[in-house]
Amino acid sequence: MLSRSDIDIIEQYVDDKYFDKDKLIKYLNMHSIVGNEIFSYCDKKVGRNGSISYSSWLDDKYGYKPLPVAKFIRRIPFYFYVNDYSNNHVGNLHCLISGIIRDDKDEKTLEKLYQALEYMLYEKNLSLTDIFCYIVDQTHHVCNTEMFFQWKHYLQLCDELGSNDYLPDCFITSYNEALEKKGLPPIIYEIGEIGIGEVSWRTGTRIEFEGTFPCDKNGQPIMKWIGLRVKNAKSITCSQDKSSRGRLFVEITPYTTIHALNCYNNKEDDDCWYQIYAGPQTMEFDYEILKIYRKRLKYTQKDVADAIGATVRTYQKWENGETTPDGHYLLRLLNWLDIRDIQDIVRYTE
Repeated sequence: MLSRSDIDIIEQYVDDKYFDKDKLIKYLNMHSIVGNEIFSYCDKKVGRNGSISYSSWLDDKYGYKPLPVAKFIRRIPFYFYVNDYSNNHVGNLHCLISGIIRDDKDEKTLEKLYQALEYMLYEKNLSLTDIFCYIVDQTHHVCNTEMFFQWKHYLQLCDELGSNDYLPDCFITSYNEALEKKGLPPIIYEIGEIGIGEVSWRTGTRIEFEGTFPCDKNGQPIMKWIGLRVKNAKSITCSQDKSSRGRLFVEITPYTTIHALNCYNNKEDDDCWYQIYAGPQTMEFDYEILKIYRKRLKYTQKDVADAIGATVRTYQKWENGETTPDGHYLLRLLNWLDIRDIQDIVRYTE
């Protein structure tokens, strides 16, 4: 038989607008193990077009495993939570389970989710609305289970640091601050694609990136936590709401260099920085390339000089780095030495 405290949980967390409490109590009094048939048994199907009010994942073998009555009752607040769309409360158990099942359908991760929910409700005393909606409000994404688990870790760090800032204005910034205070490595947020397959967009002197960018209280991006190395920029600004994806803008100068972390390699590869932009004042003619390509083709210095209409002494000065060919002769060198990429004859100074 259910205890008084069990009944109290049902009274507090099960809304009889959507579910039949009497049927729920009757079922729990008659069974020691709770199967997932309980949800359809109790649901009044008062949703839009007679739809169910609980997560459909609870009818799936990946979304619910039979539980003892005592454990089931402890999780009733999550199973029977119905979000209030009229108040823009977006987020519920279905969203979180969807994030897990989309990634790996791992039973251990599902149990980890329920343990996190119990911790937030029973130990941190957060409201169900905050539990299900905070990360959605931060990211504008309903299935970000990875960040939900980061939030749970953040709450634990708050305990250790003596903080009660459980719902920070910008979660990704506060989480990295907490990690650093505990001597743990912060999360480095790499840039994402902007458009289809593009790393960046350039409009005049502005280069634009897309991703998730931690910002300070003044809305300025915290570059040490972002997978971009930018030197000698005129300005760096960001347009982002809380912890959602946004845009980062770099106003370049002739001396600006930009490198991005892991923007072209695969996830399993080691970290690698790729040059995205280098201003004209950082570029030099790489004279050593001339000798490499000339020897590869088995030309003498005279062969090359004659082919492009220059004197041997002039070519020797180019190859030794004493002088630099002008644009006219540079085009001829690229042609005769079969240098197909202009980047091959450029080197950059930081």
